[in-house]
Amino acid sequence: MQPLSSNFVYILYAFSISFALVLVLTPVVKLLANRFGYVAQPAGSRWHKEPAPLLGGVAIFFGVMFSLAFFLLKLWEPRLLGFVLGGLIVFAVGFWDDLSSLRPVTKLLSQIIAACLAVFTGNVFNFGGHELFAVLLTIFWIASLTNAFNLIDNMDGLCAGTACISGLVLVAYAFVNGDVLVGVISAAFVGACLGFLRYNFSPASIFMGDSGSMTIGYAFAVVSIMATGKDVGNIVATLAIPVLVLGVPIFDTALVSFSRILKGKSISEGGTDHTSHRLVILGLSEKRTVLLIYLFSLILGGTAFLYAYLNFSIVLVMSVVLMSGAVVFGLFLGEVKVDSVELPLALSHRKEESPAVLGTNVFHKRAFVEMLLDMVAICLAYYAATLLRYEAELTPTRLARIWVTLPVIIPVKLIVLYAFGLYRSMWRYLGIVDLIHLCRAVTTSSVITVVAILMIWNFEGYSRTVFVIDWMIMLMLVAGLRLLFRGLRDALPGVQKNSGKRVLIIGAGDAGEMLVREMQNNSRLGYQPVGFIDDNPGKIGRRMFGLDVMGGRFSLRRILVEERIEEVVVAIPSAPDEDLADFFAPCDELGIKCRRIHSLI
Repeated sequence: MQPLSSNFVYILYAFSISFALVLVLTPVVKLLANRFGYVAQPAGSRWHKEPAPLLGGVAIFFGVMFSLAFFLLKLWEPRLLGFVLGGLIVFAVGFWDDLSSLRPVTKLLSQIIAACLAVFTGNVFNFGGHELFAVLLTIFWIASLTNAFNLIDNMDGLCAGTACISGLVLVAYAFVNGDVLVGVISAAFVGACLGFLRYNFSPASIFMGDSGSMTIGYAFAVVSIMATGKDVGNIVATLAIPVLVLGVPIFDTALVSFSRILKGKSISEGGTDHTSHRLVILGLSEKRTVLLIYLFSLILGGTAFLYAYLNFSIVLVMSVVLMSGAVVFGLFLGEVKVDSVELPLALSHRKEESPAVLGTNVFHKRAFVEMLLDMVAICLAYYAATLLRYEAELTPTRLARIWVTLPVIIPVKLIVLYAFGLYRSMWRYLGIVDLIHLCRAVTTSSVITVVAILMIWNFEGYSRTVFVIDWMIMLMLVAGLRLLFRGLRDALPGVQKNSGKRVLIIGAGDAGEMLVREMQNNSRLGYQPVGFIDDNPGKIGRRMFGLDVMGGRFSLRRILVEERIEEVVVAIPSAPDEDLADFFAPCDELGIKCRRIHSLI
């Protein structure tokens, strides 16, 4: 294979041709779809508000195919044949599904056939052996990713934009590895998706449909295998890099699948329970949600690119941290109430409904999931501590010592954490007192672990420094997982919003703090705290629990009008009568109910 630097023009041409063709073809496809009635109508499981033409995938497919046709003779090899034939099958079935809905099993069968064609021509994961396992994993990977991209095509610009970012990462990876075929194919899809985004980003005037999303998913599944297939025996390049590059659709598919399975629903049916929908319910706008997911995809893609230049130990630590963070994020999103929300009305209304209980009902016990996360943190902390102590020089003897010690460390630490009641606390309400208690639990578990190692092995061959570093890392990881969950709750505005009365709190003191906590944590009260009023100049302009201290008493009338306040609560139990009169007077004039805190409790 020639160095890609000498063939950079190929990549540029592939991108430019597909971009220009899709930019021109999409309006034509849109016109024809409208004329023949192939239009997606708003429905209960659909996100959009207005009818929009389908079949945008036709423009993407032909744009890519015409672009690649210029390079077939120059780049032809057997694996390209399987890629093209499989892509034709996936596109044809997707197009058929757009015209007249097919059964999920029919689509799945076509995806498996396409995957088999790709495998037959050499597009298969390379583990340096284990051919049968590699073949089965490859077929599963291609079929799963084909559906994963189809699932994330649920919001304007989401699928096309995510595909652009994934494709750019694959282009960069191909460039440094001299793989011109992967670079050209990836560039062609990047150009096609970017051209389509001109019409598909919010507000979308056309949807790509299954013909587009399934084709994109199939293409990137196969291309990710092409990109890493030559790294024989390198498990990091073979699996970790493709998973990270395509991490967004993989995460969303896992979240949706688990949540639906737990609720006894079919994973193949449409719904508004995806990552993007949950983020909107949490208070983000549609555009910000899409841009945030773009950012996630970019971070994961950048990490995947770095993986190719890092040693195995560092990659292992980073992968475990990323997986743990993904699980916590999934638990957080799993608590978002989606079942009865009529989207996209959620943009303007927050309704009470039965929650999707992914976060609380996994294996019927949330504590079980928390213990699994802590177990991962325990293993990672010990491994990282050993790695740091010996400056990344892990000899076979040191690795063997890790594996021998972990069966003792894991149960000892988990039992201590359980005894301290860490699995009875709720992460969403984590506070300073909880962190202090957590620190005591982790410290006690580390001390008992050292005692156990001393009693069993008399510390022969063990470094005491390892256990000091292990304590520090474990404390950061165990606390970090919980703080991440709490931080997500505080960062996303919709978590703290109820659908009840808009309430203004007078008094940003202890009583006001108590009152807001109760309102935010107990939606059954039917209150939505909006902000505070306080005469203390040092508090004005500051924030408490995500709410602004908007001004003093002389700003009360203006705030009542501007913020559409429905009720005022005076959270100053010792307020004199003359102060109460200043608060009650503007409320009475505007017809707004005003009460003291003791009347609420």
